[in-house]
Amino acid sequence: MKLKHKKIACFLALPHHTRFFIPLREEIKREGGEISFIVPLSDYPFERDLIKRNLSFRYFTDYMTEHVRRKVQEAHIALADIWKETVYKWDGFGRWSLFKQGWFFDSLVEEYFCMEKYIEVEKPDMFIAHHECNRWGQIIGDLARKKGVPFVTFQEGDYYNDYIGFVVHTEYSDVDLLWGNKTKEVLKEYQCSDDKMFLIGNTHIDSAIKTYGCSEAVLKLKKELSIPHDKKVILFLVDIKYGGIADREVWTQFLKGLDQLGQEAVLLFKWHPSVFQGAYEKIEAMFKEIFPSAVLYYMYDPYKLIAVSDYCVTLGKTTLAVEALAFGKPLFALPTSDTLDDYYVNMGIAQTAFPPGNWSNLLNTVRNGVPPEVTEKVDQYLKEYFYKLDGKSVERAIEVMGTIFDTRSGRIKPKRLKLTEAIAGRISVIVPSGSDPEALLATMTSLAEKVQWSDWEVVIVVNDEEMKKFLPALSGDVRIVEAKEDRLPFLYNRGAEQATGDRLVFMKPGVLYLKGDGLSDAIRDGVAGVPIRNVDMTPYCLGIAFDFNAAPYRVTTEGLAPNDRRQNPEFVGGGMIGVGRALFELIGGFDEGIADHLSEVDFCLSAREKDHPPRYLPECLGVLFKETFTPISGDEVSDSDESWKRRVRFFAKWVGRLPKDENFIHFAKELLKV
Repeated sequence: MKLKHKKIACFLALPHHTRFFIPLREEIKREGGEISFIVPLSDYPFERDLIKRNLSFRYFTDYMTEHVRRKVQEAHIALADIWKETVYKWDGFGRWSLFKQGWFFDSLVEEYFCMEKYIEVEKPDMFIAHHECNRWGQIIGDLARKKGVPFVTFQEGDYYNDYIGFVVHTEYSDVDLLWGNKTKEVLKEYQCSDDKMFLIGNTHIDSAIKTYGCSEAVLKLKKELSIPHDKKVILFLVDIKYGGIADREVWTQFLKGLDQLGQEAVLLFKWHPSVFQGAYEKIEAMFKEIFPSAVLYYMYDPYKLIAVSDYCVTLGKTTLAVEALAFGKPLFALPTSDTLDDYYVNMGIAQTAFPPGNWSNLLNTVRNGVPPEVTEKVDQYLKEYFYKLDGKSVERAIEVMGTIFDTRSGRIKPKRLKLTEAIAGRISVIVPSGSDPEALLATMTSLAEKVQWSDWEVVIVVNDEEMKKFLPALSGDVRIVEAKEDRLPFLYNRGAEQATGDRLVFMKPGVLYLKGDGLSDAIRDGVAGVPIRNVDMTPYCLGIAFDFNAAPYRVTTEGLAPNDRRQNPEFVGGGMIGVGRALFELIGGFDEGIADHLSEVDFCLSAREKDHPPRYLPECLGVLFKETFTPISGDEVSDSDESWKRRVRFFAKWVGRLPKDENFIHFAKELLKV
């Protein structure tokens, strides 16, 4: 029980999306953990669904004390002038009224210090949230980072609209758990961190299908809804834009022709819960006059309605539309009321019901079935949209959370290194063989031709049996070590154990050594790296930096301003990194639980913690001849392949301690153009 005695604070971004966390809450409780809901005191009823479900919760402002009130007042005074300067740095701020700016600013400061007090009093072991794209998610994210509390975010709904807020979807998240690859691709367009995103599926749809999807459950629901068992059911999913239309003429035209199904079908309408109740009641009364046989629902469980339906018609965009596809329901669509661009029809996963009153496709499908080309598209779409529909999405989320706790508790013990006795003044170059003979031979040739150290050796760690036949072609002082794993940190450590140098240089096969002036001195008792260029001399890795997401990346930009942090990178890597043996032993070698592409920066972070910040040597040079040990995606949370854990462990290991570039305007400049 990985979550036993763990206190998990949960923030809900929207009341009608509580459903995504209810199955997770039950599993956390079964695992011996405790989940605590916290919501803002807002003009929007975030707590509505929690009250309806009889679940306890706390408001941010429950933690307002006299001390907090003083901090709010002091911060407000201190920040007022800064805000005046900030507001003119981006044209977008000018689109807010002064009233809106003042209200937002006051609320933000108050909620920030109340949440800080919440962390101090409740001491949560983890925060989870639908996302961090609103002000409360940002408050929690910033404080979680400062207080060293892991922050796990999820996907709130179907990300069908362009939304600049997506750019902060992984800003503070240590891991971001998504429904499927389609969402990941959307978020990558908004520059979210590839390394932080993981696919688990939809935590609610799994349980909804399991609960309502079987024939016995459908019959029971039809009885509950007073629907004759022999009647077809057509469900209309009304989005928030259509939901506010109270024009009788619009609905009369829309309903025209549906009377052809009068005797064989029941028509159900599910209104979006964010439509004002007064508007809904007005429309409901109108329907009783113009189409009395239709049944309208406002707050009723939409998954019960989807389960009993035979066909679904979506009016505009709504998360329920794709969830209906997951239930196996044929989908028909009208474009959002303010556009003619039909999102679902364009993807080929729905048949059009446009213009309003055109029911030819629906009537044809009722009589002849879904066209095979639509069925094929839907099957392809569901594989991309939902990682898996196997009833195990919640288990996968719990496994990720458990991995974070295991990493932070130290339960994952590193293997103790057993190094060979060192020879003073010798440098050992450790090169894993990989599986590409051309890459390995190119690296070895560059070492033989360019190295000028007086005493050095090469340790080749053979991780592919097929590579052994190429080894006789190598000459010089070469040691051969065999290993069965193919993970870079493991291979580097095995090579280091057999090395006899008091300084160690680790190189990926395919990287060429061209110039190493000063490298041997720099790594006598520290860590150092060199610029790595492509064969055409364009930059491949001019050091490693951290971006707005606090995620590492290779610096590939030249000619930076002298005061740009990337001009003098704090971290090194890219395929060649050197270290003194004493420091290597002190750190414990490369962390074998970390993903290959994160192992160098992880090592640098560990060195910095030991007061040995890495040195970047711009006068040296390496060249990438051929890429090897390319990063495995590792984004699918799976029992059969645990490569995802190696990325989770990196961010779990360094919660709250990773550098972060706070220049949002620079990071998102292309997305912010207005």
